[in-house]
Amino acid sequence: MTDREIQDDDADELLVEAADWLVCLTSGTATQEDAARLEAWRATSPAHEAAFREIAGVHRYAAVAKQHKKPAMVSRRAVLAGGTTAALGAMMFGIARPPLGLWPSFAELTADHRTAVGERYAFAPIQGVNVEMNSRTALSLIDSVAKGAHGVSLVTGEAYVTAAQLGEPFRVKAGSLVVATRAAEFNVQSLEGGVRVACVSGQVECSGTGRPITLRANEQIFVTVDGAIQRSAIDGGKATAWRRGLLIFEGTPLGNVVDQINLYRSGRIVLANASLRTLPVNAVFHTDRIEEAVPQIELLLGLRARDLAGGVVVMS
Repeated sequence: MTDREIQDDDADELLVEAADWLVCLTSGTATQEDAARLEAWRATSPAHEAAFREIAGVHRYAAVAKQHKKPAMVSRRAVLAGGTTAALGAMMFGIARPPLGLWPSFAELTADHRTAVGERYAFAPIQGVNVEMNSRTALSLIDSVAKGAHGVSLVTGEAYVTAAQLGEPFRVKAGSLVVATRAAEFNVQSLEGGVRVACVSGQVECSGTGRPITLRANEQIFVTVDGAIQRSAIDGGKATAWRRGLLIFEGTPLGNVVDQINLYRSGRIVLANASLRTLPVNAVFHTDRIEEAVPQIELLLGLRARDLAGGVVVMS
């Protein structure tokens, strides 16, 4: 057997293992431990990461999904034996956001940059722009949407962007919202309840909401999942206090508070009914002591928290 044949066999075996992982995560029975073991497997070598991305078929998925409106479920056997783009595309199209976010979604797994619980990461996607990612954040790079367009797509979590005197706008896409600027500092959150954009300095243009919205320093908009737009004045320093290890809430709806706290802990806090989401919260939490948040909320609002398996906490 030649060296080339040995390398091909090794690559095939990695593809088999990657397919196993993909089936595991889409089976409906995956756990946080499964997700952690996948992360370790992908980090074993560049070849392992390449095998996972090939099986995930990020580029092929987009084209196949358009042709398969209601694909049937396919098995690992079909993927390996058939080896067809259509079979793989059907599997990809069937992936939904995991229940309660207990393990990463497909979009998170295939993002260009991801942070784990408690991790922060900063990088410069282009000259003149710095992006600081918060805990449990995933984003992908965008550099060919249009001529001269550069930006990132925020899959989930939170990012702080600093752009200095750019010739062309830098864009951040979060859900249906697109934020663009040539010179500004701003914060974008893409969480369960919606998307929040807070302008700290300079000026940003928000589109995708039906009409363009211009934000200047100490202004923000919150676009809910049902499309409602809430605009308000803010203190930019408080709105981005997570960069200093603090979460500052002043009359903030409990639903939004919980969405942000969930960035800093394993598992998930869940509110037992929708009416609780509107309760106002006035509190300051330390992100490195986030386990104190639940008992503080219980005390402040007279609620009761019940611990379930997998780090899930139900508040009622």
